[in-house]
Amino acid sequence: MVGDLNREWACLSEEEDEVTAWVVRHPVLAGCRTLGDVLASVGRAPDPVLGALIQESAAGSLAAARTVLQAMLGKVILMSHGDAGAGVDDYLAAMWERIRTYPIDRRPAHIAANLALDTRKLARREQRGATVASPWPPGTGFADVVDRQWVRDGADHNRDIAMLTVGDVIRAALELELIDDDAGSLLSSVYGSGLTSGEAASRHRLTPTTVRWRCSRAVRVLADHSAELAGTA
Repeated sequence: MVGDLNREWACLSEEEDEVTAWVVRHPVLAGCRTLGDVLASVGRAPDPVLGALIQESAAGSLAAARTVLQAMLGKVILMSHGDAGAGVDDYLAAMWERIRTYPIDRRPAHIAANLALDTRKLARREQRGATVASPWPPGTGFADVVDRQWVRDGADHNRDIAMLTVGDVIRAALELELIDDDAGSLLSSVYGSGLTSGEAASRHRLTPTTVRWRCSRAVRVLADHSAELAGTA
């Protein structure tokens, strides 16, 4: 996973599309031309640069969130190596969630440290409360994945979930704020449109491994909230 992210970043680092607009809105990014330039500027002014990127992420920029993730990647690896119960994928997923939801208005200082602490707490909390997660299932229907999860957990929501379409489940999950728009779009591509992980990666400008990781994580979240989804959809 880490190797995939670094290879992905090698391709993304030369992108310029959004950086010009960021420079206009955030003077701290003056002189930056590419995402790689923005990443390099984090070391010079951590809180201002990370704060600018988190603001852009909150406004919908995946490129900004991805740049923060790359800046925090080394810390993620160190934290995961010190945790016998959670792997690097768990920490990466937790870090991504914290980047996308970080309350920059309330916590504008010590952003990198706060992200790291929040990520560790989330990874360990999910570890304590985790149920058996469904693995990535190429070619398997979304409802079947949720059904199998709940059979393992002894819940009795299979019949209700099985009657729902992929669109029903995703719409309900978005309304309940169980997943964000990015995850919903990715699930729609894979489970609704039937794209392979490689095809979905191309559509969403991700790596196939990242597609599998994010979908697997989202499926686990939806399975954990099967009852609410059945009642809302």
